[in-house]
Amino acid sequence: MDVPSLVADRLDGDSVRTRVDLGGDDAVFVTADQTLVYRAEGLLSDESVSAYPHDVERLDLTTGRKSTFELTYVDAAGKFAVPSDRTDAVLAPLLEGVLATTGVVNSGESVRATYRFSELTLVVTDARLLKHVGSPVWDSDFESYAFDAVTDLETEAGNVASQLVVTVDGRPQRVKVPSEEADAVAHTVESALLAFHGVDSIAELATGEPEPESEPETFEDQNLDTLVSDTEATIDRVASGDTESLDVSKANALTERLASLEETVEQQTELLEQQQETIETLVEELRRGR
Repeated sequence: MDVPSLVADRLDGDSVRTRVDLGGDDAVFVTADQTLVYRAEGLLSDESVSAYPHDVERLDLTTGRKSTFELTYVDAAGKFAVPSDRTDAVLAPLLEGVLATTGVVNSGESVRATYRFSELTLVVTDARLLKHVGSPVWDSDFESYAFDAVTDLETEAGNVASQLVVTVDGRPQRVKVPSEEADAVAHTVESALLAFHGVDSIAELATGEPEPESEPETFEDQNLDTLVSDTEATIDRVASGDTESLDVSKANALTERLASLEETVEQQTELLEQQQETIETLVEELRRGR
C-alpha cells in the first residue's frame, strides 16, 4: 500500500487498515485509532494531513454533492469532505474504528455492512446488529443485538416498509427498513448470524444442531422376518385345528400387518416398473440420437 511520507510521519506506529482514494492523489487512510485525510499539493494549496481520532462523542454524516463527516469530541470538533461516490467506502472503516475505540464492539470485530435509511442507520458486524436511531450515523441512543443471544430471524414484508424481526433472549426486536432494501439487509444479517453460530440455517439457531432428516421406512424397520415367521406359525395352527394356543387378537394384528406389507411391496414393484420403463425410453432416445 502506497503511503505518502507525510502520512507515515503521523501514524505513530499505527498500521493502515484501509486506504480510500478520493481522486487525484488525495486519499483517506484509516487505522485502528484514527482517520488521516491526505491532501496532495495543488496549485493553490500545500500538501497536508489532518488527523481525526476515533474516540468521538458523536459522528454525523451529511450527504449531497459531497459528503461531509463531522466528528465531535469532548472539547473539540472536526470535519472533512469526500466525493459522494466515496461515502460508503470511507464510512465503513471509519465507523468500524469508532465502534471499537468507544467500546461498542470488541477489538478485531469487523463491520460487514452499513445501511443508511434516512432516519435510521444499521450496522452489521461479525458478532452483532447495531441499530442507531436518528439522523446521525452515530448516537449515544442506540441498540445492540448480540448474535450469541439471537435464536431466530424473520422478515415481515410490507408495501412501503418491511420489518426485520430479530429474536433476542426470547423477545422479538423489530427493525423497520424500506421494502426494496429488506432482502439485502436480511441476507447480510442472516449470513453473519449463521457464520457466527457455525450453522447452516436459521432453524438451527435455537438448538445449534442440524434439523433431523426423516428416513424412508424400510423392510428392516417392519421386521419382515419376524412378521412372516409369526404369520406362518399362526396359519399352521389354524389349519391343524390348534386353536387353544392361538391368540385371536394377535392373529388379527398379524394379518393386518401382512396385508399392509403386501400393499407396500406392490407399490415398490409398481415404482420399479415405472423406473424401468423410463430407463428403456431414455436408452431408445439415445440410440435414435446417434
